Amino acid sequence: MSLLRAAISLLTGRTARRRAAAEAKIRASGLFDAGWYAAQPGGSARAPLRHFLARAFREGSAWPNPLFDTGHYLEGHPDLRRMRFNPLLHYVEYGEAEGRRPNLFFDPVWYANEHGLDGPAGALRHYLTEGAGRGLRPARDFDPEVYLEAHPDLGLKAAEAFAHHVRTTAAASAGAKGQIYNGLAFRGAPGERPRYRFEKSAQPYCYLPPRRPDDLDARLAGLRARPLFSILTPVYNVDRRFLEAAIASVTAQWYPHWELVLVDDCSTRAETRAALEAIDDPRIKVRFSPENRGIARTTNAALAEAAGAYVVFLDNDDELTPDCLYELALCLDRTGADFVYSDEDKIDGEGLFSMPFFKPDWSPDALMSIMYTCHVSCMRRDLVEAAGGLRQGFEGAQDYDLALRVTERTRAVAHIPKVLYHWRTLPSSLASDMAAKPYAHESVRRLKEEALTRRGLPGTVEPVAAMPGQFRVNYHPRGNPTVSIVIPSKDNPQMLRRCVDSILSRSSYRAVEIVVIDNGSTQRPALKALDELRKLDPVTVLSDPSPFNYSAINNLGASRARGEILVFLNDDTEVISPDWLERMVGYAQLDHVGAVGARLLFPDGKIQHCGIVNLYEGPGHAFYRRKDEQVADFGRNTLDFDWVAVTGACLAIERRTFEAVGGFDEALPVAYNDVELCFRLVEAGYFNVVCQAARLTHHESVTRGADQASREKRARLRRDMMRLYARHPRFLARDPFHSRNLNPLSGLFLPNPV
Repeated sequence: MSLLRAAISLLTGRTARRRAAAEAKIRASGLFDAGWYAAQPGGSARAPLRHFLARAFREGSAWPNPLFDTGHYLEGHPDLRRMRFNPLLHYVEYGEAEGRRPNLFFDPVWYANEHGLDGPAGALRHYLTEGAGRGLRPARDFDPEVYLEAHPDLGLKAAEAFAHHVRTTAAASAGAKGQIYNGLAFRGAPGERPRYRFEKSAQPYCYLPPRRPDDLDARLAGLRARPLFSILTPVYNVDRRFLEAAIASVTAQWYPHWELVLVDDCSTRAETRAALEAIDDPRIKVRFSPENRGIARTTNAALAEAAGAYVVFLDNDDELTPDCLYELALCLDRTGADFVYSDEDKIDGEGLFSMPFFKPDWSPDALMSIMYTCHVSCMRRDLVEAAGGLRQGFEGAQDYDLALRVTERTRAVAHIPKVLYHWRTLPSSLASDMAAKPYAHESVRRLKEEALTRRGLPGTVEPVAAMPGQFRVNYHPRGNPTVSIVIPSKDNPQMLRRCVDSILSRSSYRAVEIVVIDNGSTQRPALKALDELRKLDPVTVLSDPSPFNYSAINNLGASRARGEILVFLNDDTEVISPDWLERMVGYAQLDHVGAVGARLLFPDGKIQHCGIVNLYEGPGHAFYRRKDEQVADFGRNTLDFDWVAVTGACLAIERRTFEAVGGFDEALPVAYNDVELCFRLVEAGYFNVVCQAARLTHHESVTRGADQASREKRARLRRDMMRLYARHPRFLARDPFHSRNLNPLSGLFLPNPV
C-alpha cells in the first residue's frame, strides 16, 4: 500500500509541477487577462488561470484576452484539442514565434515588420499593452478610425476598435457556414472600393511569388526535352489593364520556349483592340476574327495557329505565375504526362489573392463530380486535336468538356502541387460566382450526360442541392448482380437486428444476401436474435468463435458468400437512403474503381465518415463530426471524390477485385485493416471513391468500444499502424489525395499554418 501511495504522490507531484510551469509561462507572456476572462461566458472569477488551463481546449471556451480566439486557434491546430493541450500555452511556446495568428486578422509577422519589432514573438502583447493605445495598425488592411467611422453607433475608442471587430466577426462566423465578413476597415483613395469582402474561407492566405533560381540556365540545360508551349488565349472586350497583365505574366516566364496566341473574337471595345494592335513581340501571335464566334471556336482558332507540342490555356484576364511554364517543363520531363494541371488561387481587380485550391492528384471520379483540374491546364496538342478541340454548345464549361474527353484517351495525367495560376474574380466571371453565368449549369449537366453515353455507362445526372450548378453522377448497376452484405457481430442483438431490419425494409435493391458472422456470442438475447435471423430468407448466419480478428471474419464471410459484389458492413449501422446499394454497386462496377465507401452520419446528424485522409499522425476521418449540410473545400465533403481509403464500416467492392488483391490482411486483426486494403488497391492502380449520396447512420464503436479507450488498446493501435506503414512505406506521411499544401495534422483540409 505504501508503494501505491508513493506512486500516486509522485504522479500528483509531476502534474502539479507541470501545471505550475504552464501557469508561470502564461503569466510571463502577459497574454492572460484574469479580469477579462472572468467576465466572459464560460470564464470563472475563481482561480481564473487554473480554470482556463483546465478548459481552454473545449469547444466554445472563453478567450484569455480580447484578441486570442481559442476556437480559431484550435481549428488550425486540431491536435491540441485531441491532446488536451492548452492553446494559449502552445501559442506562447511555439505559435507566435512561428508567425501563427491568434485570431483570423492579427498577423504577428506583418505587425512586427511594420512597427519595428525584433520578431513576431511578443507582437500580440505589444499590441495589447502599447500598440492599440498608440493607434498602431494591427493588420495591413485594418484602420481603427475607418472602422469607427463605419460604426458610429458603437461609442468605442480607437484602441477598442480592433478587439470589437475580432470578437463580433468570430461570433457572427460561428454559425455562418464558412462565410466570414471582414468588416469595413479600409482607407484608400476616394472612390476606391474596400478590399474587405465576403470570403469563402476563414483561413488566412497569402500568395508568395517564387524566387528565380540562381542556376536556372543550368537547370533548363539539364532537361532531356525543352518543349515549346503554345499559350492559347481567346480575347473579347476585356479591360485593357487585365489583358496587359495577362500578357505580362507570360513575358515574365522563367522558361523561354513559348509562344502566345491571342485571337480576338470581334471585340467591340476600342481599348481591347488598341491593346492588341499595340503588341510588338515576335513570340506573340495576334489574330482578329471578322465575326463573333464564341469562346469554343475562338480557342480552336488559336489552337490551329499553335506550333507547340503542348498547349496551355489562359483566359484573357487571368495571370500565370512566373514559374508556371518552368514547373510544367520539369513535370513533363519527369513524367512524360499528356495532361498536367496545377493548384490555383483567385485574384481580384485590385490584385489581392484569396481562395487557394490545393488539389488532389489525378482523381477521375472527382473530375466527373466537379471541374477540379481547371487551371492551369497543359495538354499535348495532338491529343487535344484528336479529341476534337473545344465544342460549341457547352459555353461556360467548354474546358470541362474538353478535360473529360481528353482524359478518356489517356491516363498519363500529372498534378503539380503548386499555385501556378491566378484566376481573376470579376462580377461577370465564374471565378466569382457560378450564378454569374447560369447557362453554365445546363452545360455542366449535358457534358456529364454525354460523357456517360460515350463511355457506355448507364446512369443519371442529378443536381446537388448544397452546391447550385454542380451535378453528381448516379451510376446504375449493370445487370442485376447479387450483393452479399457481410456483417460481423458479437453480443449486440439490438443493433444487429436494427441493422438487418433497415436493410430489408428500406433498401430498394432486392438481389441481396446477408451473411452474418457471429464471433462467439454468449448472451441469451444475442443467441435468440441470431436464431430469429436464421429464419429470414436472405440471411445466412455463420459461426466463428475464434478470438476477434476483423480481417479473418470478413474474409470468411466473403469466402462463403455468393455475390458478385461484396459489401462489408458494421452491425451498428442503419440505412438512410433507400438506393444506397444501387449507387454503391454502380460505382463498384466501374473498371477503375477499387473500394466504394458511403457517407456515414452519427445519430445527431454530424459526419462520421465521408472519406479517410492519411495524415502525419496516421489515417483519420476527414471532416469528422462536422455538420452534414456544410460544404467545405470546394465540395470535398459533399461531392464524390477519390480518397486514399474508405472505412470498412461500409465498404463495397467487386468480388474479383477483392480476391485479386488478396482480401483483408489477417495480421491486422483490429485496426487499419480497411486502410491497408485500400492502400493495396491504390498500389494496384485502382481508385477508392466515396459515394456521398449513399447515406447510413453509424453508431461508431458500439460493439467493441473505441480503439483508444485504454492504454493496452492504444499500444495495439500503435503496433498496427507500424505494420501498416512497414508494408506500405510509400504512404508514410503521404496521401496523394490530400495536398502537401494542406495542414498534415488536420482532416479539415485547412491550408498549412504559416
